[in-house]
Amino acid sequence: MFDTTDQILNQLRAGEDGLAEFKALRLGDRGILSPNTEDLAGELVAFANAAGGAIFLGVDDSGAVTGIPPARLDVVERWIANIATHNCEPPIRPILRKVVLPASTGEERHVLLAEVPRGLYVHRTSGGRYYLRVGSTKRDLTPPELARLFQQRGREYVFDEQPVLAATVDHLNRHRLEAFFGRSTTIPWLDLLRNTRVTLRDEGGVDRPTVAGLLTFGTEPTDFLASGSIEAACYSGERLSSHDLVHAERLAGRAPDQIDAAVAFVAQFMQHPRRARPSANSGPRYDLDVVDEAIVNAVAHRDYAISGSKIRLFLFADRLELYSPGGLPNTITLDEMPYRTFTRNQLLVSFLSRIRSKRTGQVFLESRGEGVRKILQDGEAHSGRRPEYGLFGDELRLTLWARGRPAN
Repeated sequence: MFDTTDQILNQLRAGEDGLAEFKALRLGDRGILSPNTEDLAGELVAFANAAGGAIFLGVDDSGAVTGIPPARLDVVERWIANIATHNCEPPIRPILRKVVLPASTGEERHVLLAEVPRGLYVHRTSGGRYYLRVGSTKRDLTPPELARLFQQRGREYVFDEQPVLAATVDHLNRHRLEAFFGRSTTIPWLDLLRNTRVTLRDEGGVDRPTVAGLLTFGTEPTDFLASGSIEAACYSGERLSSHDLVHAERLAGRAPDQIDAAVAFVAQFMQHPRRARPSANSGPRYDLDVVDEAIVNAVAHRDYAISGSKIRLFLFADRLELYSPGGLPNTITLDEMPYRTFTRNQLLVSFLSRIRSKRTGQVFLESRGEGVRKILQDGEAHSGRRPEYGLFGDELRLTLWARGRPAN
């Protein structure tokens, strides 16, 4: 948006407009005193509901550079990222850039640019206000304007088909793409990627990987989708305690690799919890096919639009807990899950339905909607106790019980 120092300085001289908002900061010992959280969230929302724009933090209303102390830059960066995530609904993902600009005194000072892309959703503040950027100010949307904006953008959209704006085609692995689509194509390579929605042209005409394209074929997807990984941990006891921690690991990479790595994690550590009481039905503590099904479901159906929330896998002495970001759609309840299907990430599911697991040699998803029933039935047959699903805010938790019980 503002790619060079000259462009930034020209904007400061020109003043605030439909693409630029200036904000001087007042810092206290423990944080930012002004602007307040709701005000800044309103500016972010207003730009997202319009054509996008940038907030210049460390610049006053006249365009004079007031600056941010270098030692406080990280604090300000975390502050605005937190507001964009928790005080804007749905969350906004600004691009944060640190620049050094000359002040009126001639000395150089640090400024933070928060560049807000045009929203794919209709956004509001956590205080319930819908704003639109008009010229150099934000204003509340009128009911007819709000209705039209919802019509234009839609309350729902397919997130996994949206472009990852920080990534390019160069961040896709050509070998993986050729293994999936074949080397001999009858259409130009970029046209193939666009037609299959592996990539999408952004508003500037640049080809960007889609969320599903990057998760499936990216060289290192989590460089751009930091929340698109699995946090795995094994505990020797039955509670979440650092004292009982055996091993913790972040499972990153492509979605297919994450799935296989997570199942391998369970296979490696499921025998580690403290001694089990011998029993006639001793054997593997978990049915790895059930574990595989559960992890596939979590990776395929989690809500990737929830920034900062990862899939979490916990192994305890008596159970496995799997947390997946994203609640159920309004039309499905926990009791109905075994009998009804809902696909949040249709493009990612279509890719996983054609990719084979290195562990099993089978495709990850059969697309028959039998996954939850398999987990419940086979999980109970293996452990003697029915697996349990539960909703905790915006997370879906699955509990699989281990075969046999820990000794007292």
